[in-house]
Amino acid sequence: MTWDQRTLSTFLATAKTGSFGRAAREMHLTQPAVTRIIRRLEAHLGAPLFDRTTTGVALNVYGRAFLPYASTVDAEMANARDLLDALRGASKGVVRVGGVGSVVSGHLAVALQRLLADQPGLQAQVVEEIEDKLLMALKRGEVDLAISPEPYLDDEITLACPEALHDRVEVFAAPDHPLASRAVIPLEEAARLPWALPPQDTPVTRELQRRFFAHGIETVEIGVASRSVNMLKGMAMRGGLMCWMPRRLVSLEIESGRLVALSIPELSFRRTFQIYRRRKGQLPPAALRLLRALQALSREV
Repeated sequence: MTWDQRTLSTFLATAKTGSFGRAAREMHLTQPAVTRIIRRLEAHLGAPLFDRTTTGVALNVYGRAFLPYASTVDAEMANARDLLDALRGASKGVVRVGGVGSVVSGHLAVALQRLLADQPGLQAQVVEEIEDKLLMALKRGEVDLAISPEPYLDDEITLACPEALHDRVEVFAAPDHPLASRAVIPLEEAARLPWALPPQDTPVTRELQRRFFAHGIETVEIGVASRSVNMLKGMAMRGGLMCWMPRRLVSLEIESGRLVALSIPELSFRRTFQIYRRRKGQLPPAALRLLRALQALSREV
């Protein structure tokens, strides 16, 4: 059997969706065609890759072991195709990058603006995600660079450069919030009122709870849990809740008077971001150019 990108892409789509049918729709194939491709791949590898479940299929121990290698090869084939297209003059290259919300709207937007001005025709594919999902997208080859505040190094991911980016995280609420008029707010009072936060298993909320716990406060009241930044901001503006996020994400709401910063010193801090890449494979030229732009930006702030 000769491997091609369609085989690997079909395997990856099936692993991601957990269904032959959904993978078929994503790949623009029929479901029997997806089933045949997976069966041929399994026969070539000499091991089953999926177990059937009540809702579809799931990677088994062999599939999970094969997944990072398939992701790397698929990503490298896509990068090679982009590079050849650029050499032929068919395109100026594609840069695939991901970041958390404050990075996408801030540092990354500035770096891409400069890069696109210098490289007309360059295409940028940007993924905005919470930290844990962002790093998984990097592992799967969906992005070539990921900018995240969560320190993360393992067998698959490493730092793309030593330089770091920074922003400031604070507590925000509507101007009519009960605590908005206070000069300084004790942490104990903030813990008793409801918050709009990402789910408890996300790095942002874990860090918030760690800061409360360090001052002897075991729990905070989470009124709304969501991965949507717009939902969290909306509940702070109109739902009477507090949110905890980078100032850059709420700059427009602050300028328009819809949100104000609450003075809780223990919850105001400067956050550091690192730029990550996969350990295996090469960064495509477009990603290298973006990396240089981000490095230059890090020296300005």
